[in-house]
Amino acid sequence: MNIKMQPNFEYRPDIDGLRAIAVLSVVIFHAFPTVLSGGFIGVDIFFVISGYLITGIIFKEKQGNSFSLAYFYSKRVRRIFPALLLVLIFCLIIGWVALTADEYKQLTRHAAGGAAFINNVVSWRESGYFDNPAETKPLLHLWSLAIEEQFYLFWPLIFIHLLRFTKAILFSISFLLLTSLTYSLWKIGIDPVGDFYSPLTRFWELLIGGLLSCLLTTKSKFLEDNHEFLSVAGSLLILISLFSIDKKSSFPGAWALLPTLGAFLIIWSKNSLLNKKILSSSILVWIGLISYPLYLWHWPLLSFARIFEGTTPSVTMRIGLVLSSVLLAFGTYKIIEKPIRSSINPRKLVAALSLLMFSILVISFYIKTNHGFKFRQYGKLNGDASTLVIGADRSSHSRVCGLENITEIDIEWCTQDNKLKNPNYALLGDSKGEAVYFGLSRESLPNQSWMMIGPVNLLGGYTNGLNKLAMDRIISDNGISVVVLSNALRGFTSLNQKTGFIDYDVGQDKITGWVTAYSNAIQRLQTAGKKVVFVIDNPTFPDPNSCISGDMTQFEILNNFIYRKSNAYCSIRYSDHLAGTAPYQEFLKKLKLNNPELVVFDPALDLCDLENNKCEIAEGKNFLYSYGDHISDYASSKIAKHLLPMITKPITRN
Repeated sequence: MNIKMQPNFEYRPDIDGLRAIAVLSVVIFHAFPTVLSGGFIGVDIFFVISGYLITGIIFKEKQGNSFSLAYFYSKRVRRIFPALLLVLIFCLIIGWVALTADEYKQLTRHAAGGAAFINNVVSWRESGYFDNPAETKPLLHLWSLAIEEQFYLFWPLIFIHLLRFTKAILFSISFLLLTSLTYSLWKIGIDPVGDFYSPLTRFWELLIGGLLSCLLTTKSKFLEDNHEFLSVAGSLLILISLFSIDKKSSFPGAWALLPTLGAFLIIWSKNSLLNKKILSSSILVWIGLISYPLYLWHWPLLSFARIFEGTTPSVTMRIGLVLSSVLLAFGTYKIIEKPIRSSINPRKLVAALSLLMFSILVISFYIKTNHGFKFRQYGKLNGDASTLVIGADRSSHSRVCGLENITEIDIEWCTQDNKLKNPNYALLGDSKGEAVYFGLSRESLPNQSWMMIGPVNLLGGYTNGLNKLAMDRIISDNGISVVVLSNALRGFTSLNQKTGFIDYDVGQDKITGWVTAYSNAIQRLQTAGKKVVFVIDNPTFPDPNSCISGDMTQFEILNNFIYRKSNAYCSIRYSDHLAGTAPYQEFLKKLKLNNPELVVFDPALDLCDLENNKCEIAEGKNFLYSYGDHISDYASSKIAKHLLPMITKPITRN
């Protein structure tokens, strides 16, 4: 098809209206996720709009022989940098005052990623089991801005080349679009996190907008006859997306077709009543005009509030934060964005903005490499945040565990300390076991060497997979005299996310199954001459970072506004812990009865104040937990000092 660009790629108020729908969807989802489960698809609508506008601008300027790459990128700088710089500086200042060293280190990593427009890659790399909740990352939302900027970097160069072959331009864009979409559909099944953050799996969403921009350069009788139907169909697709998609959906993948095609149809049917009357209404256009700064402001406010409160802020507070973000967005648009866009000296302005952004990048990177500047801890908190760590000495351990039948790098935990060439103690377990392992190794004598293999969960038996390999490895080694078993309670059954308790009827059959599975493995180990120790899982707490509380500065006036509250579940009664884990406690009693020589150790003896019936997140200024509900190095050493004499004590029958 030979495309001739119409001379009027004019301003369309309905596009700003669609921007408003997109940003409101995201803001509502972030503030009230249960109200609009699929609100995050607003980002995908933004992608389509951006692809449409950028392609149209390039197309129009090329036709008028006025396109310049330097001018194109300078306009992007003037459009993107001012509001972004303001938000980055705000977050760095608040973070300096209110965040712990590890939190500030992560914030500056995201700030550097935001300044370099690679925050999608940063978020992709840090995702995983040990990652902290998204709600505690004030700059996480910059991943989508990074995707757009990466598209802006490459697409003009590609599109200019494609314009040499205008007869095949629709085919060329469609080919690129389908290639990216196919890659996304393939990747969602093997790497959903990568599918979410990779530019290669997201570019098709912007290319849908680019394709539409080219389609609208030609007259279409089909469009003229069906624009009302197309706008309604597009609206329905977006509505279905907003209420049918949620965080559990395999997104983006095929699900992303719903909002992107919906946006495509709405933009395409520009003369429909929906576009002319609703999307072009003054209130939606106004919100659309401030949509970019609103997107930038709303998430840091909600995220910092979540950090300060130690839990999800109240509904009233979230409403106030959303309204505050609207005011900040309007002020940013009116006072900063508009004057900068209409500057009479754009060259100097672009140079200044670029220098400022580079400075943010350098400063953020410097703070990150200096571990978040630990000297900022003012000593008024309920604990020393630097003790929120497990495995600080992990570099002294070797990644080796004596398994020969598989590649050891494929095992999550295959490690031993370097005290002796051949270890005489072994631990089988998961991440909870790893925390115990570091303490045991640290506090053992020079002639007591430890190794760990995991993840091993003996509920699955010991006749297949890593369980079999680990058991065979331990049993065949006569030098290993003691085996410690340490697994998380959640490896047995699901837990209430807030309380960490078992809030449903487990049933006797399941408890009996647990006892049988463990007894079989324990008896096999004991038959091989091993002493077996079972470490009970520790009480479950929220993320320790949400338990940090107290004044953040040495200035009382500031502390009236910047004060960290503790999550309500950061202190529990020991009796409630026992009652909330009753099925697990019953399993422990039966396991001990079935295996008289088994040593059962309860770390609550060291983690809780049993005399006063309470368990807390910290002891003095030392945090007992490190991440999630995993114990800290301080706690693991304390537990090890108590447990090691029991390990070396001769076996006695009860």
